[in-house]
Amino acid sequence: MSDSTDSPTRGTSTGHVTPPGDVAPTIKARDDVDGCGCLECRNIETTTTNRTVLDALVWSVRLFRSYRSIPAFAGVIILANRLLETDTIELLPTPAVGMIEAVTAFAFIISLRAYVGTIVAGELTGDPVTIREGLCRSIARTPALVGVILLTVFSVMTIPFFLSLPLLVLVGALPINPVGMVSFPVAAAVGVIVFVVPILFLLFKFWFAPEACVIGQYGPVESLRVSWRITTNYRTKFLLVGVIAIGSALSLYLPTVVPQLETEVAFVHPVLRVISSSAGELLSIVWASAYAHIYVQGVVS
Repeated sequence: MSDSTDSPTRGTSTGHVTPPGDVAPTIKARDDVDGCGCLECRNIETTTTNRTVLDALVWSVRLFRSYRSIPAFAGVIILANRLLETDTIELLPTPAVGMIEAVTAFAFIISLRAYVGTIVAGELTGDPVTIREGLCRSIARTPALVGVILLTVFSVMTIPFFLSLPLLVLVGALPINPVGMVSFPVAAAVGVIVFVVPILFLLFKFWFAPEACVIGQYGPVESLRVSWRITTNYRTKFLLVGVIAIGSALSLYLPTVVPQLETEVAFVHPVLRVISSSAGELLSIVWASAYAHIYVQGVVS
């Protein structure tokens, strides 16, 4: 593992697709590869396919130690987020603040995840990706990534609604209040099952779509299809689902939960807020690398 700015010499028998003008490796599903799709032809070791989720996380930490550009780029975005939380940002016009927040959020959630995925693909195929190559792939795949996000949001918002539409029509046709027929906890449980469960299910099924879009260079629709197939292959691995959920929840809620803890020393609060927010965001970068690793495992297995 190493971070470089010069393009190394590429092998010609790795078995993964490399479009003209893009030297970063592209890893597709076996059915989508022209020619042999075995691990040897793809230059992927069996160790990669045998790693557990925990092993992938440990591997990701070691990857960041070798590719210092990842924590460097993440540090710049995290610093920008911390500056947005200070009072000095109020000196700028409100539209400018909103624009900066949107840019930093997009760079952190989308661009950085794409960059990390490209680096991971290079390491797993034995073709180290340089900083320039990683940035070029991330920028080139940005329009497709936006399409993936829009399709995911559209699916998550519409599919559960149509699934629950018959129930809503039935409830509206009843002459009395359905909550009065049953207890409130029962009604709340039904609402969670009808609305929340389908949303969580779709989010999990489409979780690896960004990796499919960047590493596999699939289109938005194909990225969702590949992600659906990967998660279907993991349907018996409940531990994977739980670990992904816990890791994502920690990355999302740690920055907001820790600062709310009461402490006797008042001046510690700002320090705790900065540390907890930054730690949660750094943790999400580690998970982004693990997601890319799991994607590669899913498509080559």
